Amino acid sequence: MIVRRIEEVEKIDVGVPFGAPEGMMVIQWIFSNQVGDGRYHHKHAIRKYTLQPGVPLEMVPFHNHTYVQCPYILKGRMVFENEAGDTLEAGPGDTVIFYENEPHRGTVLGMEPVELLCIIDCPGDGADCIPEKPKKVSLGSCG
Repeated sequence: MIVRRIEEVEKIDVGVPFGAPEGMMVIQWIFSNQVGDGRYHHKHAIRKYTLQPGVPLEMVPFHNHTYVQCPYILKGRMVFENEAGDTLEAGPGDTVIFYENEPHRGTVLGMEPVELLCIIDCPGDGADCIPEKPKKVSLGSCG
């Protein structure tokens, strides 16, 4: 049995490589392939995001992942959009599910920060479930 205390989990700023101001998008990997030993075989990860308001949706680039992504909103409100132009608003208690490789984007609605848990699956060798600090990213395409 393992306990992870959120206040002890490293905070990683994932917005800066995308050109966002420092502290706008912070992630904490609660459960990943680096938690536990060989007894904890799993094909998913749980991350906590803290997102600050102030970035209009049209400024957020579309992106996609090689895994299913399910953000569960704990606090605040967000708007999400897929590449087809479908939008939806989500708030506390809502879960949004993005299929594998679905281009999408999202941003905070209003002035309250958003806290969400993001559950992902880890296909293949599970490389998507290993925390790493993001590198500078080109915003020109999905990927």
